[in-house]
Amino acid sequence: MKELDQYSKALEKYQIESSVIGMPLISWDIHMSSFVRETKKHKDALALSKLLDKLNIDADPISALLKENAKVVVVTSPALVIEYASSNLVEMSGYLPEDVIGNTPKMFQGPDTDREVAKHIRYNVEQKVPFEATLVNYRKDNSSYSCVIKGYPAFNKYGELIRYVAIEHAA
Repeated sequence: MKELDQYSKALEKYQIESSVIGMPLISWDIHMSSFVRETKKHKDALALSKLLDKLNIDADPISALLKENAKVVVVTSPALVIEYASSNLVEMSGYLPEDVIGNTPKMFQGPDTDREVAKHIRYNVEQKVPFEATLVNYRKDNSSYSCVIKGYPAFNKYGELIRYVAIEHAA
């Protein structure tokens, strides 16, 4: 116990002499969860920026959207095969990015998904134009949620569609 007393005295001396103000553990927990969330957003922005740089697409609007809370970014091929999903997808849908890569967004649809809205999205994708739609999607646990999707086509220098970028959030 002598060592513990020495430690307590040294800590007390440090706190008195230091300009650092200690925080209760609960404050650190709150800060840490925010730090982890911001770190994930930064990693997502960096990964997305690298992907869009490879494709010669300006990443600034995408990075700006990642700063907003609860936005999910999904990048698909022209055939709508998911190639990238931001890490916060799991919070909205229960799926990890690894779970969805290689699948199509149809994997989120179910019995209550409005087929007319889905057709409207498909039509806009085929026409290679931006769109905004709200439809019922399904989480990994099969519960439904209303999803707002803004889709943006990405073209190469020859005007060919090379990716579709979707910004999504639960309504």
